[in-house]
Amino acid sequence: EIQSHLPRLSPSLLKTRLRLLEEQGILVRKQVAGQRGGTYHLTPKGRALEPILSELGKWGMYWVHDHIGDEELNATTLMRDITAAIRIEELPSGNSLIQFKFADLPDFPRQFVRIRDGAAELCEVDTGHEVDVYITGSLKILTRIWYGDIRLGVAQKAGDLKVVGRAEYTRRLSSWFGISDYSNYNRNFTGR
Repeated sequence: EIQSHLPRLSPSLLKTRLRLLEEQGILVRKQVAGQRGGTYHLTPKGRALEPILSELGKWGMYWVHDHIGDEELNATTLMRDITAAIRIEELPSGNSLIQFKFADLPDFPRQFVRIRDGAAELCEVDTGHEVDVYITGSLKILTRIWYGDIRLGVAQKAGDLKVVGRAEYTRRLSSWFGISDYSNYNRNFTGR
């Protein structure tokens, strides 16, 4: 899972870094019964780094964000981040299914965000449930929305983002659609 979000990082370097973080007491690795590999969890020492990493995120958004090139965009990472940031409490109660499609990545599978039991889950497989809202845009546009460079409504009016579905989802899109917690540190922040 880590490797899929850092595709340019070699598996051997990732393994070395994770081992070092374990040795330093920042992570602990737990074996999953019946599976190869394991899961990594933060220790109290690792959790203590959160304020430092948060400040680095703010710094990066303010000083580095403008220099991110198209080759550094990653649809898998973006979808993971958008899914985690969806404001579930702003959606209609009950289960919901949201479909994302990257218009400029024909080989990238459609992404589904399933909301159930108060949690959002990302999957590439059509669950067979009725889709409540379809969101289509390019990787660059959806990334710009995520970082707060462009508002959802502006992207829609320009035809760069297509949102189709039930009115209770589409009318309140800006209230539930997830954007980066660091977007307000973006010098170009346009708001929701």
